[in-house]
Amino acid sequence: MRGRHWLTLLGALGSALAVAGAPPAITPRAAPTGFSTIEQRYVYAPPDKGELEIPLLPGGAAPNEVAIEEPIMCSPDARAKVEIEYDKALNRVRVKADFHRALPYRLSLTRPADVSTPYNQFPVSVHDGKWQIWFVGDLMTKKSTFYYDPLTLQLIGNEHELPGGPPPGAIAVQAQVMHMLMSPLFEGDPQGNGHFEYELRYDQLLDPIGSAGVLVGFLPYNLCKPDEYGVYYTNTPLPPSEAMTFDDVLKSIWSGQGIAIATSLEPDPRPAYLGARDNPMIGWGGAYPAKVPAGYTVDPVGGFFALRTSCGTHVQSGWPKGFYNLCGAP
Repeated sequence: MRGRHWLTLLGALGSALAVAGAPPAITPRAAPTGFSTIEQRYVYAPPDKGELEIPLLPGGAAPNEVAIEEPIMCSPDARAKVEIEYDKALNRVRVKADFHRALPYRLSLTRPADVSTPYNQFPVSVHDGKWQIWFVGDLMTKKSTFYYDPLTLQLIGNEHELPGGPPPGAIAVQAQVMHMLMSPLFEGDPQGNGHFEYELRYDQLLDPIGSAGVLVGFLPYNLCKPDEYGVYYTNTPLPPSEAMTFDDVLKSIWSGQGIAIATSLEPDPRPAYLGARDNPMIGWGGAYPAKVPAGYTVDPVGGFFALRTSCGTHVQSGWPKGFYNLCGAP
């Protein structure tokens, strides 16, 4: 009966077209511009002056990072968001974070293993930690040069950490990076409530130590194993000359890549070796303009949405390892 019903509808549609005559000619679309012709490029972030609201979800951590999902963060009452107000004429960007029964108070955590690399040292434990906001204003929209040893093919470092230039014969590889900027340390009250604000200059986004922040990329530590990724932070804080402007941030939004916000659990005082980079124990996080729907999480490797079926602090799984060593060794 269902098949006959659809046949009847198709027959009626054909009759109607016969009575109405041929459909009007279809006007070809203009050449693609790279931007939606419905929403336009500025719909989420007007130039020069505007406000952005970024809802935050618990546990938005990258591979091998600690995803903090404490009971207070998993409660139906927990709410967290960040608002960004920007005004080019006033040369001001104001970041406002609000947490309602959502911010663990002086949390202590110990990782099951030290994940420091030959390039970056990370804390194993945090006691009575505080929080920092990490503003990712360039979300893989820029590239930076990394150098590899020509004999061993081992990663040497990033261009910003080699002021005298790379060693002779070094192999230069460009990789996409994120540009991150830290806030001052902050905390809420024992009930998990907190409101925190800080300001930045529109024309030069600098962190509390006066640096332009840090570049973060995922790349192989050895070119013999190009599929085996690891994280790399520039240890040397970027000089003010490398600072983002909020115009750069808007361009990242308009390009479709967007921006991101994350909160990290930090030792207080922060160890000197962290410099301008974060401790990879990540609490609340969110992106803009692409927002993760409530009740969902994002797979850190595949990048796809999935229904959140559990909530609990855990270490994210690492990047999958490659099957082959291109240099022939095991």
